[in-house]
Amino acid sequence: MDLRRLEGNEAVDLILRVLGEAGKPLTTREVQRETEKRLVRCPDSTVVFLNRLRVKGLIKGERSRERKGWIWWVEG
Repeated sequence: MDLRRLEGNEAVDLILRVLGEAGKPLTTREVQRETEKRLVRCPDSTVVFLNRLRVKGLIKGERSRERKGWIWWVEG
């Protein structure tokens, strides 16, 4: 199964929608699983793309010891 690679604003919009719909922080793996359910993938590796969005201030992210990796969320 080939996943369609998202580009630009389409990728950003999808990640914002996935995190917003979740209503709770998601791990990198959970975000990746959600994008794959939609038969798409991020432009870069999922963690690299999520970190770029975090640096731009579009999403929040931090390491979680409890969940053994990075978690990601949107505010508001």
